[in-house]
Amino acid sequence: MEPLPNNFVAVDPRYLTVRTIGWALASGLVLLVALIPALLGLLGAPIPGWLRLTLPLVVVLFALLELILLRRRVAAIGYLERDEDLLVRYGLLVRNQRAVPYGRMQYVELKSGPLERRFGLCQLVLNTAASAATATILGVPAVEGEALRERLVAAGEARMM
Repeated sequence: MEPLPNNFVAVDPRYLTVRTIGWALASGLVLLVALIPALLGLLGAPIPGWLRLTLPLVVVLFALLELILLRRRVAAIGYLERDEDLLVRYGLLVRNQRAVPYGRMQYVELKSGPLERRFGLCQLVLNTAASAATATILGVPAVEGEALRERLVAAGEARMM
């Protein structure tokens, strides 16, 4: 992983592949639904021609825009371990940065969906007493996620004592 500015740790490059596959599946499904008026029109249903063309075209344009922004969105995700807390940042247009104090962490869990497991990645979810302080680190290699979870749990237990 390459470090982001200010020593933030970036997500694994394979996470972009996971997100791209998810984008392709979702975009394909929405496009199929958008093509229903065109198919009904071919079967003789009285559907205006502009609707048959406009709906799939709009779906394709939004899907391409999402694909263009996807790389930058993934590149904006990162985390930074500090002495007293963990910083998690994400967001392209609206930048979000959350500081989760080690002493406030209740539990840290690892999650991974089928695509993430296939690529050896996971999500690290940091839960605190205040739900607003909950943060998720996406696209972490599974082995590194286990080690990070252990470090965070140890830091949390040390702060609680």
